[in-house]
Amino acid sequence: MAKEYKAFISYRHKPLDIRTAVKLHRYIERYTVPKAFRRNGQKKPGVVFRDRDELPISGSLSDNIQTALDHSEYLIVICTPDAKESRWVRQEIEYFLEHHDRSHALAVLADGTPEEAFPDPLTHIYSEDGEPIKEVEPLAANIVADSDVKRNRLFRQERTRIMAALIGCEYDELVKREQKYRIRRFLAAACSLVLVMGVFIGVLLNRNAVIRQNYVQSLRNQSTFLASESLTELEDGNRLMAISLAMEALPSEDRDWPLVSRAQYALGTAVNAYLSPGSGSRHIATGMITHSANVR
Repeated sequence: MAKEYKAFISYRHKPLDIRTAVKLHRYIERYTVPKAFRRNGQKKPGVVFRDRDELPISGSLSDNIQTALDHSEYLIVICTPDAKESRWVRQEIEYFLEHHDRSHALAVLADGTPEEAFPDPLTHIYSEDGEPIKEVEPLAANIVADSDVKRNRLFRQERTRIMAALIGCEYDELVKREQKYRIRRFLAAACSLVLVMGVFIGVLLNRNAVIRQNYVQSLRNQSTFLASESLTELEDGNRLMAISLAMEALPSEDRDWPLVSRAQYALGTAVNAYLSPGSGSRHIATGMITHSANVR
């Protein structure tokens, strides 16, 4: 019969215990089960029960807690020295083991050593008289550290051990699956980054191309203007100035200007390159001096 809860988290209501229980609760319910390990196509492991309220003052578990334990497939105990001293955590473990297989009881060592933090019902099998008859070792994840940063790092490593038990697969196999998933996610992120960079570079190159195009056009306009001024100077009889302006309008070793046909025409006209063969003398005047004296 399917259980209402995938897991019941048992913990002491102390700061460290609560933080660990909350993180584990969120991680399990948000976890996406790899396709190879899904039951009936379910992507999520299931709902987790975590009692958010302090247990009652009475000496026995409430009906609500017992019902939740009855309908939970797994029990996860957040183990700390405080939790070992809690009679409520002990009663929750004992009640769960009365109705479930011991292999479904898991432990997360959050503080202390196993001897200091594991409640006795997790590590011992008792006779009907309450005497320990066998010592057992529960499946446990160890996140004990001397700082929150290190503890969080260990939690990210060890949480896979808990998930492997919950979804019923080998720990090593799940680690390999998650590594492949992280690699695929990294490659997808890298491809997205390359795509974004490609678009950015494309926009930048297009912008640079537009800037270059505008720059070249401005050089063409300047060359055209100088060519026009060259022709104007030639009409006014200033042939040497016309030649100089036409030369300035053309590309050279010092000027990487575009070649404008009007500048070529202005230079050719200034040096009389277009004089037809039958037009007479090839000599042309480059300037004229006027004076009042008689010339002999």
